[in-house]
Amino acid sequence: MRSSVSDRDEVVAILKRVRDPEAEKSLFELALVHSIDLREDGTLVINIDFKRRTPFCPACVPIAWLVQKGITDALAEEFLRYPAVRRVEFIDQ
Repeated sequence: MRSSVSDRDEVVAILKRVRDPEAEKSLFELALVHSIDLREDGTLVINIDFKRRTPFCPACVPIAWLVQKGITDALAEEFLRYPAVRRVEFIDQ
């Protein structure tokens, strides 16, 4: 049985498992996630900073979006394993 998603060690473990395929480093190593908040309605809000990972080349942006989508999908899959989490929402602030 999984412990609480509010357990810091569990959150860090997830951030260490999910990797950026381009940088070949974990989200924890890259410090892309600034905050995680579990709301009372079961929505987990993850503030993730992709701004500094967005390429300047306009032709590369669609590829970056696909990589970012893969990262957010992997994070959502990890966190949705917890009973308290009903949905995952990503913000970039």
